[in-house]
Amino acid sequence: MYEMRPGPNLPGSTVVWHVTAKQTAIGLCGQQLRDRMHASQAEQARHCPACMAAFAQLVATVPPVKTP
Repeated sequence: MYEMRPGPNLPGSTVVWHVTAKQTAIGLCGQQLRDRMHASQAEQARHCPACMAAFAQLVATVPPVKTP
């Protein structure tokens, strides 16, 4: 299960939404995120391109077919 968390972009100049696995503070892009960030800072934020690319690969992966 995954969730979205606001955090700084990689250069650290703006706030973006990162994809994280539940109960972790590391985005799929590898960036360590703070525990909390004020929600108003993220209301109009865009998504982290690296997290979104990693997430797209995760959901596009077809599980192997099990044969009896």
